[in-house]
Amino acid sequence: MSALKSLWTSAPRAATVDDLRTFLSRRAAFAAQKAVTDYCEVKAGLNRDALFAEASFRDALTACRWESFAAVLSDLLVLAHTHLAPHVAGHETVLAERLAGVGRAILAAEPPPAHRPEGWDDVTVAIASRLAETAGHPPRPPAEVARAAARRVLATLPIHENHRRTDREAIVGAVRFHIVSAWDAMLIEVDAAATAADLLSDRRTGLAG
Repeated sequence: MSALKSLWTSAPRAATVDDLRTFLSRRAAFAAQKAVTDYCEVKAGLNRDALFAEASFRDALTACRWESFAAVLSDLLVLAHTHLAPHVAGHETVLAERLAGVGRAILAAEPPPAHRPEGWDDVTVAIASRLAETAGHPPRPPAEVARAAARRVLATLPIHENHRRTDREAIVGAVRFHIVSAWDAMLIEVDAAATAADLLSDRRTGLAG
């Protein structure tokens, strides 16, 4: 689970598909870890060590982090489309297809997690559909895009709903904060023109398959 262990660090300006894949993977991993683990630690309070020592909780936490990673990745791919689209006028649909391929590659980089032996096919289909829809509509603000990941985090948190009923806004706010932060970083760290050109180059046609 190397992607979920990677925290964001400064890196050269991204200009290729491979650079973009690294950026998205690291940022999605960071958001998933921080939003989920920080909340669980705060919620557990003085019982933190005992809770995190329980195998069943650790398994549920791992599953939540993976699902959150995939959900945040989906949001970041939508934002990547927003960032790159001005440089591919008339080819927004192709850009969406290529970005969906980037998402598939990120999720396929490691064996499926234990709670998903069947893999990520349902997620990658949903990402492709979401990106296709994105290509046909005006861009949405990052904080609005981030609502999708926030809903998935809420649905998979390993804390019983009765114990987090009053925390919904705090959880949603944390997820949105990390995704908006990733957007801000994307604007600075991802060379939109160069990355878009690499994504749409003939040698990248396999990303649409």
